[in-house]
Amino acid sequence: MPSANSEDLRRKFLVVQQQRSAPPNLAGDNLGQPPHHSTMPATAPTLGTNGEPERTYVFPGTHQVGNAAAGSMPGGPGIPGVAIISSHGNTTLNPAGQSRGGHARSVSHGGGAIVAVGAGGRPIKSAMKGHQRAFSQGQITDSPPGSAAPAGRGHSRVGSKTDFILPPGHKDEPVREREFGPSAPSSATGGRGHSRQASRSESIYTLRRTEAPPWWKRFSLCNYNTNDKFEERSYRMVVPNHTVPPKTPKREHPNGQFVGNKIRTTKYTLLSFIPKNLLEQFHRVANLYFIFIVLLNWVPAINAFGKEVAMIPVLFVLGVTAVKDLFEDRRRRASDKRINNTTCRVYDGETERYKRIKWQDMRVGDIVHLSNNETVPADILLLRTSDPHGVCYIDTCDLDGETNLKRREVVRGFTEMQNIFVPSKFMSCVEADAPTTKLYRFHGALIHPTGERVPISTECLLLRESRLKNTDYIEGIVVYAGHETKSMLNNSGPRYKRSQVEQQMNIDVIWCVIILLILCVVGAIGCTMWLRSFVNFPVPYLPFPVDPAYEGMLTFWTYIIILQVMIPLSLYVTIELCKILQVFHIHNNIDLYDADTNKQTECRAMNITEELGQIQHIFSDKTGTLTENKMIFRRCVVNGADYNHPPSELEKLFAKPGAPAPPLLPNEALIDDMTRLSGGAFLTPNAQRIQEFLVVMAICNTVIVSAAPHRDLMNASGVIELHQSGSNPAMNSSPATVKQVRSRGKLLATTSTTTTTTTILNGGSQPAAMAAMPADRYTRLAESRSVTPSPPPNLLFAMPAQSHQPTLSPISSSPESTPNSESPSPPMKNKAISNSISPTGRAKAVINSKITSIATFLNAKTQGKRLKINETKTQTIYRTADGRPLYEAESPDELALVNAAYSYDCCLLNRSPNHILVSMPTASATVEYEILKILPFDSSRKCMSIVVRQTGTQDIVLYTKGADSSIMPVLAPCAHNSPEGLLREQTQQQLDRYAREGLRILVMAKRTLNAADYTDWWARHQEIEMSLENRERRLRDSFAKLESNLTLLGATGIEDRLQDGVPETIASLLAAGISVWVLTGDKPETAINIAYSAKLFTQQMELIKLTARSRDAAETAINFFLTDLRNAKATTSTGYSLTPRSKPRALVVDGKTLTFILDTKSKLILPFLKLAKACASVLCCRSTPLQKAYLVKVVKEELNLRTLAIGDGANDVSMIQMADVGVGISGQEGMQAVMAADFTLSRFRYLERLLLSHGYWCYDRLARMILYFFYKNAAFVFLIFWYQLYCGFSGSVMMDQMYLMLYNLLFTSLPPLAIGVYDNRVPEDLLLKNPYLYKNGRLGLVYRPHDFWLILLDSLYQSLVIFFVALCAYAESDVGIWEFGTTITASCLFANLVHCGIEIRSWTVLHVISIMLSLGSFYIFSIMYNSICVNCFGLPSTFWVIFRCFGSSVHWLTILLSTVVAVLPRLLLTTVRTSMCPDDSTKVILQSKRERTRESPIMGLRIRL
Repeated sequence: MPSANSEDLRRKFLVVQQQRSAPPNLAGDNLGQPPHHSTMPATAPTLGTNGEPERTYVFPGTHQVGNAAAGSMPGGPGIPGVAIISSHGNTTLNPAGQSRGGHARSVSHGGGAIVAVGAGGRPIKSAMKGHQRAFSQGQITDSPPGSAAPAGRGHSRVGSKTDFILPPGHKDEPVREREFGPSAPSSATGGRGHSRQASRSESIYTLRRTEAPPWWKRFSLCNYNTNDKFEERSYRMVVPNHTVPPKTPKREHPNGQFVGNKIRTTKYTLLSFIPKNLLEQFHRVANLYFIFIVLLNWVPAINAFGKEVAMIPVLFVLGVTAVKDLFEDRRRRASDKRINNTTCRVYDGETERYKRIKWQDMRVGDIVHLSNNETVPADILLLRTSDPHGVCYIDTCDLDGETNLKRREVVRGFTEMQNIFVPSKFMSCVEADAPTTKLYRFHGALIHPTGERVPISTECLLLRESRLKNTDYIEGIVVYAGHETKSMLNNSGPRYKRSQVEQQMNIDVIWCVIILLILCVVGAIGCTMWLRSFVNFPVPYLPFPVDPAYEGMLTFWTYIIILQVMIPLSLYVTIELCKILQVFHIHNNIDLYDADTNKQTECRAMNITEELGQIQHIFSDKTGTLTENKMIFRRCVVNGADYNHPPSELEKLFAKPGAPAPPLLPNEALIDDMTRLSGGAFLTPNAQRIQEFLVVMAICNTVIVSAAPHRDLMNASGVIELHQSGSNPAMNSSPATVKQVRSRGKLLATTSTTTTTTTILNGGSQPAAMAAMPADRYTRLAESRSVTPSPPPNLLFAMPAQSHQPTLSPISSSPESTPNSESPSPPMKNKAISNSISPTGRAKAVINSKITSIATFLNAKTQGKRLKINETKTQTIYRTADGRPLYEAESPDELALVNAAYSYDCCLLNRSPNHILVSMPTASATVEYEILKILPFDSSRKCMSIVVRQTGTQDIVLYTKGADSSIMPVLAPCAHNSPEGLLREQTQQQLDRYAREGLRILVMAKRTLNAADYTDWWARHQEIEMSLENRERRLRDSFAKLESNLTLLGATGIEDRLQDGVPETIASLLAAGISVWVLTGDKPETAINIAYSAKLFTQQMELIKLTARSRDAAETAINFFLTDLRNAKATTSTGYSLTPRSKPRALVVDGKTLTFILDTKSKLILPFLKLAKACASVLCCRSTPLQKAYLVKVVKEELNLRTLAIGDGANDVSMIQMADVGVGISGQEGMQAVMAADFTLSRFRYLERLLLSHGYWCYDRLARMILYFFYKNAAFVFLIFWYQLYCGFSGSVMMDQMYLMLYNLLFTSLPPLAIGVYDNRVPEDLLLKNPYLYKNGRLGLVYRPHDFWLILLDSLYQSLVIFFVALCAYAESDVGIWEFGTTITASCLFANLVHCGIEIRSWTVLHVISIMLSLGSFYIFSIMYNSICVNCFGLPSTFWVIFRCFGSSVHWLTILLSTVVAVLPRLLLTTVRTSMCPDDSTKVILQSKRERTRESPIMGLRIRL
């Protein structure tokens, strides 16, 4: 659209008043119908004011194409509210201007006229005497001045962007009330024809927009959030941006209230960093306390320190935390910048071209063009695809972790318009749900200007961060952008949880506050009593009278200041630094790195590393977590006979993660039974059943066949180039040729190109042209596009043939063509496309088509000399290692079934939305099936079905595959002794055997449908799909009606192998005393077998099964087993038991029983937990995601246990988020569990090392560091308090104030870090060899509540020793107060460092350096401070004091004596405890040392066995 029309567009956009005009005639000349209902002449101009043809959009619907007259339309095919398009190219607008009551619409798509026809040939309701609407962007038809509106005709509507949307809940008038007969009343404003507009006086955009919050909310920091101001409504209305004038202010733009596509996961900006970071840090009570201390020190009456000195601790702690937050935020900012600067193509309404813009510049309402392998930048509603059937495929690995392709379809009604869709004609609005975190929940409607509402669902939505696959290009409108997209709403970033150690530490901090208050109260009372003792004579050192009570109150606050070290402010900073370093070591542990997947262990929650060492309960998923999620076809049962497929040597070659499925070696017995003939010419019934069973395996799925590379068809100018190739060569493969290719067995890997061309002989004489365009002429266009094949190049193997030469002529990727069908001829196709683009684009297309035609002709002559074109044709085929076609499936199960069918020559050749081509095992037959309906899999039905009709026949068959629990109950009734009944019994026996072997079971069945019955079901089902109320439940009921009375065909057993190291890992976890629960959706028999294989269950365990079908039965079973446990315990305690120890027990519960147990009204939760607690392992089968999460919740809350949940799929997210520690497996199902987890592992086996070594270390180090921190702070505070006994409780201190402030921040800051990060109490190899050592953290043995009080007693003792040893040493001397205080400070420092040395269990260079730096920092600072500062910061002078101490022997002897006496009890206690009653870790270390000592030295070396 020319930009000159923007003012006209703005004028139309703002028009609200209602206008009356006579609707022009839209009947074509070829209709031959006389005018009806009106005699008023009207004009229908075909040109706009600027001479350009009026361009409008034909809105989608079920179109009836033909040239019949409106009155002669057959009844039935017409649908009310749908336009009928004539296909004649010479059909134009009626120049006579004959009027027919209805909506005025002009047509520019192919020159067809619109005839509004209802059922039975009558004009539809909206076309009778309704409103006039003009839908073009710049031209509207206004009635001339002075023209009278005919009676009964309603209001006209002007413009294409106002008042075409009905609010939710609106109900139109009944049909009969809106039918206008000849006797309609003549009222300009009267009832008929005025059905939607009169009740509204302003634009629909104004009605749709929620009013802005009041000013006091907008300016309030606490209550107002710009992202939440439009969240009050539960839906949103999205208008295409190109229908809005380009320079419309954001406030007036209908999409202006929606957020942009720019994302920001950072916490801060350049301006908000300081205030926001300070605000976050002030949320900590300790920081607020120290800010209060600083402010308190500014009160002249009670200040104890210098004002500047008092700010040092707070500034240091706040500064260190801010720098840490800044570096973390900087990393997030770099990631955001990279994502926001990614480019994509967005439609520009002014230039009518697509242009490249950054993701951050995209807005809701933009129309986006994406090419193959591009990442979806926002949540997009699909409108157009390169496939003529409106289908595309996406990879959602980054969202839900599923690496298989998902199929998406365009909005209903747009399928027929794929070749004529033009963004500039799209005027419809999208009404959708408000943004939610639910990935696969999306409801709404596409509302056309006609008022027609087309439901939209998840099948039409492409989610941000998914990737387009197997599709040349798609186009769609942005519905959600930026932080409102589902992927961003689900990405909550790092989790902040409170660990058990931190909670215990907070309790002890409160005790520190209480002790501080007690000391302050004692000091204030002492000060008051000391002042009151001087009644008859003046108070010494105070030349003025004082009030004892008032002075006591001021002294209380003075003590708060000088004893502030009791509250460990720097402890929080030290803990954060420790955890960051612990996470760094976890990330960089080479033993936690998986070379096969190139993934390392990651930590997303920074503050719960110590929780890894305290886990008491583990909840694990099975599929994909314990198993490989790589399905291998093992067994099948058909006609009651079992056919085994044992492991082969080929499987070892494909065992690497990410490798394709291994080829299957066929079972000879199955081949013989499948090809057995009856009478020499026909297959036996059993052979027919086997072949039909293989057909179900091949077609009852969503597997697609990759057959051609996918190209970016848009050139650098933003125009999609026209298809010049006639037919789709990729789809012209014959089954015989495919089998011939498979039989050769000679495969050559092609590494230079990702595609190959195979020359295939063709029996018939069929002319073809090899289209090739000169590359030198279009070098710029070639560089602007990408040729991106969907299949991964490293898995491709090609047949020996000539190499493929990429040209600009795009290879069609439509899978619709069959070997016997050809694509539309190029002239017809070019004409259809040229009618749907702008005049400028049409002119360029004509020029390009002529150039291409010449190039094609010349290249055809050149290549015709080298190739016999009439005898050969070219086909691009992708092959895997064994010659199979490259299949892409939505689930590993489907891929295993299709590959198994291929191994028996039942090959899926091609799949399109409407057809499936299959080669049959016998006689090289090829069968084509027409897809009538696909009933997709869902977790409620647990099955999938497909309704097909074989081409050339009228037989309609429903094929179904699903879980045995879903298929077996819906089989057609039969007698137990009948052949069918016996067959089912034999099949069930085999299924039970498969379950015992741990195989995943899928049952195949079919149902032959009557055409009339299927037609009735289809009509009812269509109504349900169009409905919006209870749609999902009604769809399930409709599917269930069709999936009934089935005939059994057979069943399959698929192996999902355990991951490497899973049995050993579970055995170690159980040996560590951790209860392991496996929660799975598999049937009990399969899950129990996997539990035995994974060593969750052992043969020595007694198996308890809870299987109940009512609440009472569940209660009875639980009480029975509890009673049995009590009796066994009583028997064992009395000593009359024959066995010295009862057998361990394992519990198995199914999903139905869990439903009764977890119901709060049943009151069975506590008895069940009591029973489960008495069992070593628990297995929950057939459990749903909500049941998993609720089990974690009740165990965590009712039993007060620390839980860990591990899973790999979207169904594990609830469980992962509910647990204290969530672990995601980044494997086959990948990313959604990872996004919700606190820690990420690549394989389950790494959980052993993460918990037993890193978890043990993190808890042990952090617990001992916290206790050491409390100790050194309390000892220092007690020293200051003892001095108050000798200074009249005046609040004076004997040490320099700088020492007081820097003691924690500088002098003793490194040793705690050395303990918290690098101290190994037990080496890693011993921890893994002795899992029971994990009880040290599981039972919380290092940091118990009474340990805090023992530490305080130790600090109290050491402070008494240090103070009074120094007091006695300097008794009767003239030592100054600062020298006395310096000696005490140095003695305390030495005692603390020696105490630290006793706590360190593994000395390293870092430990030595930390202690030396602590001593060095104290003496270096003292030397510099005492030699430079004579009177700094207004503090009392301590000039040259440290040098006097250096020259005093009393100083050094005091330090030595006080340190030895203070630390001696701790040293003796540790020595006695280690020698007399060592703990388990000490025993293991001593045992290891003894074993190393016993190793015989030979030739000066030690040999370790």
